[in-house]
Amino acid sequence: MRYTNKQTLICMRKASIICAFIACLGMMSFCTKGDIDTTIHQFVEKYFPQTQILATVLDEGEYDVMLSDNTKLEFTRKGEWKEIDCKHSNLFTAVPAEIVPQAITTYVSTNYPQNDIVKIKKDRRHWEIELDNDLDIEFDKNFNVVEIDM
Repeated sequence: MRYTNKQTLICMRKASIICAFIACLGMMSFCTKGDIDTTIHQFVEKYFPQTQILATVLDEGEYDVMLSDNTKLEFTRKGEWKEIDCKHSNLFTAVPAEIVPQAITTYVSTNYPQNDIVKIKKDRRHWEIELDNDLDIEFDKNFNVVEIDM
């Protein structure tokens, strides 16, 4: 069978895309429960005791963890939580209160008493939360409100 230049080009593009995809998968390492840092297990057992770890992906030194109730967790390479997403959980209607800093809890209970925090994210400079009404609130490192996104 003889290919035209156009058909050859299409085949080469498909092969390039497949090779790029395989290369990206090679950069990620998939871990089993035994490979995860002990602090991550302790965190899950303490705050999400009714769940099990379904999958963990170590990507560029950070852990992405999926729990059996559809909660998603992200941890730094040191095992510190970075993001907790209970938005699609079938067990938890909110991020466990013990995890949320008191200043954020106070702000939400004062300004949005009917709503729960379903997602929280932190880094060195700020905190972000999402409420169950899809309202996003960003705080600086001193817990002052920086932005509210409706």
